[in-house]
Amino acid sequence: MTATQNPIVTEFRDGELMPVPLKADAIVLQGTFALVDATGFAISSSTAIAGTQKCLGVWDNSADNTDGEDADRIACVRRNKQFLFANLATDAVTQADIGATVYVADNQTVAKSSDTDARPVAGKFMGFDTQYPEYVWVEIQ
Repeated sequence: MTATQNPIVTEFRDGELMPVPLKADAIVLQGTFALVDATGFAISSSTAIAGTQKCLGVWDNSADNTDGEDADRIACVRRNKQFLFANLATDAVTQADIGATVYVADNQTVAKSSDTDARPVAGKFMGFDTQYPEYVWVEIQ
């Protein structure tokens, strides 16, 4: 396509909710990390965590593609927010880590380290919850 010389209307969306196609046989659970693998399809919330996965946000709804092929089902990912997750006790973030990158330890827990690149990036640590100090706020964009 060549560059335009005239004003145009460019469609947009706010990016807070993003539809993502599920991998064949994947089941995703509302409120857990929304992860995709190298193919770009959403993987099951119970899939083992790997550093090659990408965290897009948090599932806004559960979806089941158990008997489907890739992209037969779509679920929505909520992003551009701060989400409350458990802090992994054996690799916990501390107050000194405020603003630092944190990593997915399981489908509802973050860790301070990447475990030598074995964990995908979750987002940025934005503080502890005042009511539940074992939980942390993570900003996912």
